[in-house]
Amino acid sequence: MKILAIDIAGFGKWQNKKIDFSEKNQLIYGKNEAGKSTIYQFIQAILFGFPTKGKKRKSYVPKNGGSYGGRLWLEHAVYGKVQIERFRELNKGQAKVYVEEQVGDERLLAKILHPLTKELFQSVFTFQQEQLTQLERLEEENLQTALLALGISGSDQLLKTREEYFKAAQDIYKLKGSRPQLNERLKAYQELSEKIRAKENEEEQFTAVLTDLAARKEQIENKRLTLGKQKEALALAEKQLLNYPLFEEWLQLQQKSGDTSMFIDENEQQQLLSLYQEHKFLQEELERLNRSGWESVGDERSDEYLFYLNEEENIRYFLSQRYTMNKLLAEIDWMKQSVQQNRQEMIGLENKWGWSETQPPRLFFEDHQLLELREQIIERKVQLQTAQENHRSLEESIVRQEKNLETFEAANQELFQRKQPKRQRSTSALLLLSVVIGIAGVLGGLLLTGPLSWGSWLLVLVCLCFFGWQLLRPKNDPNDRMKQQWQQKLTDLDQLTERFHQVSESIDRLQEDELQLESYISQQTKENHLGRMNRLEYWMNHKEEIKRYLLLLQTNQELRRQLADNQEESDQWLKQTERYVNWLPIVGKDLGTRVAILSDFSDEMEQLRLRQGNQEDIYRKQALKEIKSKQQDVLETARPLLYQYQILGIEDVPEKLRYYQQNETVESRKAELQRILAGLYPEQVAKEQLLTKKYQLTAELSQLEDDIFKLQKDEQRLEYKKKQMAEDGSLDNFYQEQAVIRAEIEDLAAEWSSYRLAGQLLIDLLTELSEQQLPALLKKTAHYFSILTDHAYTVVRLEEEELQVRNSSGQDFAVYDLSTGTKDQLIMSVRFAFLSLQGETNPCPVLIDDGWLHYDSQRKTQLAKLFQHFGEVQQIICFSSDQEMVSYYHENKQPVIQLEVEKR
Repeated sequence: MKILAIDIAGFGKWQNKKIDFSEKNQLIYGKNEAGKSTIYQFIQAILFGFPTKGKKRKSYVPKNGGSYGGRLWLEHAVYGKVQIERFRELNKGQAKVYVEEQVGDERLLAKILHPLTKELFQSVFTFQQEQLTQLERLEEENLQTALLALGISGSDQLLKTREEYFKAAQDIYKLKGSRPQLNERLKAYQELSEKIRAKENEEEQFTAVLTDLAARKEQIENKRLTLGKQKEALALAEKQLLNYPLFEEWLQLQQKSGDTSMFIDENEQQQLLSLYQEHKFLQEELERLNRSGWESVGDERSDEYLFYLNEEENIRYFLSQRYTMNKLLAEIDWMKQSVQQNRQEMIGLENKWGWSETQPPRLFFEDHQLLELREQIIERKVQLQTAQENHRSLEESIVRQEKNLETFEAANQELFQRKQPKRQRSTSALLLLSVVIGIAGVLGGLLLTGPLSWGSWLLVLVCLCFFGWQLLRPKNDPNDRMKQQWQQKLTDLDQLTERFHQVSESIDRLQEDELQLESYISQQTKENHLGRMNRLEYWMNHKEEIKRYLLLLQTNQELRRQLADNQEESDQWLKQTERYVNWLPIVGKDLGTRVAILSDFSDEMEQLRLRQGNQEDIYRKQALKEIKSKQQDVLETARPLLYQYQILGIEDVPEKLRYYQQNETVESRKAELQRILAGLYPEQVAKEQLLTKKYQLTAELSQLEDDIFKLQKDEQRLEYKKKQMAEDGSLDNFYQEQAVIRAEIEDLAAEWSSYRLAGQLLIDLLTELSEQQLPALLKKTAHYFSILTDHAYTVVRLEEEELQVRNSSGQDFAVYDLSTGTKDQLIMSVRFAFLSLQGETNPCPVLIDDGWLHYDSQRKTQLAKLFQHFGEVQQIICFSSDQEMVSYYHENKQPVIQLEVEKR
């Protein structure tokens, strides 16, 4: 990758500044404060984003408020010529990338620059003076780690990260430590485990109870799994029974012997029906003309005949639509009958469940929802029965305990009397007497002299000893043990009472849940207009009736809509006959009657026309001939279809069409039933077998529920026994504390292992990469060091874990023997050697900012030659204010870009 040019719209002190770069080596020269560093920061900002604002960071936002950003052109080995454009005020500072006709964003830019990152760009491909002084003691181990760190990141960041990982791991755990968290937790876990083992040894039966309790829980779980399977089987049997009428209907349709292999195409059916109607109409016309030829011709109906002649064309057109009108009337009659039949069936369902057509029931539930709700009800009933049984058992235990306590108190009445016992009263008298004697002894000792005084003081001492002995001696009251027994009985009664209240609350809660469920069912019944279908069993067993009612309702709605359309069309035909009410008796008649009356009137007028002379007879004969010709045309047109569908004559078309329609209905119904019953009846089964299976499954289900109930009672008994055995709660607390400590140990161990693994991976990475790169790195270093020193030093090698160089005379020198300038040249050679090795995988321009502080003129000359040599394979952009370097670049015919700040 090479930078071709930059166009600075506004960045720091630069505005509207464009610079074209050479693809090889070049020098950007400018005095101090000329803007060299600004150009470097601009390149970095375009590639990796604008620098963030900070109190101690330099801001490059233009002072005059103009555009902030610009463009940069690259030459990439894969993508070709790439233009990168970035402006702070556009797209929130995001880059826009142009690659030929393609326009991309930050993701495309990252893909183009990969594996180059901002950190890699700053630390590897940017040379600054402080980076060239980091290699102080170049021994083998230090050289490997330092060179790797310098080559990969330009700093010792990897080494610092490795040390941070190891330090974090030691803060968590040390092999012989005691203060780290993991050490403390392990010690606490060990101490707690010893306490648990001691407690478990004290309670020998506790493990047996736990084993029995675990066995009961496993048995309950297995029973519940079996119960679930039985419920599924029972639900399947109930569904099979519910749909058995449909299954029988499907069997009957299967057994029909009719030939259902042939079906008639709908278009060809309409064509046959149309040809039949036309043939029928022609036949009727033929019969009418034949009849009219034999009637008398003596009527004198001139007014009616004159009216007929005036309306002849309209009457003929109206009568030509007789087939359409008759078909429309037949459809209206059929729809009315269908609506009435459906309504009768709906009335039966409405009377049964209390439904109404204005507020039809809604099917708001699914099968799986009902099964889940039913399972919850059964489980709640089991829990309620268990709680009620526990409630009765605890109530009996409380009654027994109260009777036991009353018996104990009756047997030890003197224990609860408030009078002081005789022994206690005698002891109090002795104490009072000793006090009186002691006071008298004190008075005697003060008033008397000689042996009597000493005797008085001795008496005082004896009284004090007796008083102290009476106060300090233990009171071994024989009633203490009885009081302890009474207190224990009271404690047991309190525990039973507390457990009784807990079970009572559980029963109240379960009963409240039952009431909420009943309220939910009642609410759903009301909201979904289910009427008397107010039980869960009705929802499960009569769901199809809801579907049937909704289907009938929807069908009637559609039929009424079509009936209204057909009735409107019939009314339109009826309006066309209103013009004949003054001549024909059609007032109050329906459309069919009016058509018949108008047809008879037309026939009479035609007969009257024929009586007028021979011309009418000739017309009749011509009409008969035309009708017969049309009949023959109709038969010729219908013959292929009659032969195809095996119809003997055109008169048999309606009957044959009904036969085919019946077959289609049967097949459609069979397909519908197969879709409904898919997977429900894997084999043929009788209804009696399904009933037997249902009763068997119901009995097994009831037995399983009883078994679960008994196991749950046994489980509760073991739980109560377990609670009694661990009454002090110490073992449960130990277990809980052990679980908490174990979780903390697992978390700390995972954190410790992650830090150790990360640190070890970094060590392996450092070792592996340094061992791979070191030989080639030393070879390239020697080559570039020879160029910089004008072949004064030709070899760079490791000798006894120390880096040494050899001059042209064959003398070896350690790094610390070299001068500061030569040492800088060696470090510069190492950096260029690494870039040479990494150039194939990480191609990027090298940016150097005055990296020759300790160079004299000769060294600068050689450094310029190295830049020229290296620039043949990788682009180099130097920033410098050194006029001497400018002259060396001119001597080597290398491009120099002079920076001059534009006047604003």
